[in-house]
Amino acid sequence: MQHLFLENKKLFSRKLLGSSLLLVASLFCFEYIFAYFFPSLAGGVISLPWFFSFLLYCGLIFLLLMLFTQSYKHKQIWFLLLVWILLFVVVGILGFQVGLQTVLLYYLVAAYAEEFLKIGSTENAVSQTDFYSSDLLFFSVFVALGFSIVENFFYIGQQVLGSEAQGILSLAFGRGMFSSLLHIVATGLIALLLFKWYQKSELQSLSFFQKSLRVILCLLVGVLLHFCYNLALQYGQLWIYVVLVVGGYFLLTYLMFLSDSLYKSDT
Repeated sequence: MQHLFLENKKLFSRKLLGSSLLLVASLFCFEYIFAYFFPSLAGGVISLPWFFSFLLYCGLIFLLLMLFTQSYKHKQIWFLLLVWILLFVVVGILGFQVGLQTVLLYYLVAAYAEEFLKIGSTENAVSQTDFYSSDLLFFSVFVALGFSIVENFFYIGQQVLGSEAQGILSLAFGRGMFSSLLHIVATGLIALLLFKWYQKSELQSLSFFQKSLRVILCLLVGVLLHFCYNLALQYGQLWIYVVLVVGGYFLLTYLMFLSDSLYKSDT
């Protein structure tokens, strides 16, 4: 905390707030943009035109993040973008091939997009320091927290504009307590796995396939966690709250402890 707030307060705040606003606003806008260009396919229908439009859209958001953080000079960030976009294509096409129900495929694509953009934002944020430093863990927590806070305001705003103000308190509590923690845990877990692999075997010394496999596995862990949480809520499995609160706060504590201890050892 002291390291980032006192030494790089302006840079830290700008990256967090800017990235969070860009990600959430862009994702909310997609529904309206898509409805304008593809009116016959709007309304939450999962189709190949919808999927590839969303894929291109997310890729453009990532590129905007690269420009915003000036990370485009680093080969590592281009490697991550390439691998995660290719995996996005595979996930979507496999979903169609195996005949996933619309709601399942929607939640899978949504979970992938959010985790892809949040961890991408984290990697962009730390690119000016060191991809392999403990800042990766620290930024992942606060990028996810910023994303969740901004997203909650968007959802509450939608409810107010939709004349459903009576449910605002429960929505704010549920999203603030549980959804925020889910975002932090899923993105933090991806960052933790990436950091561990960065430390164990430097990715630069591995082949493209080996590096890609490691990065893919890290991302899939967070995506599947996010996906399972969404499904549990969709089908009324409230036990997920207990698991999330117990496991999530332990993981969050460990992430902050590890980030702090690693920074101290570096100095």
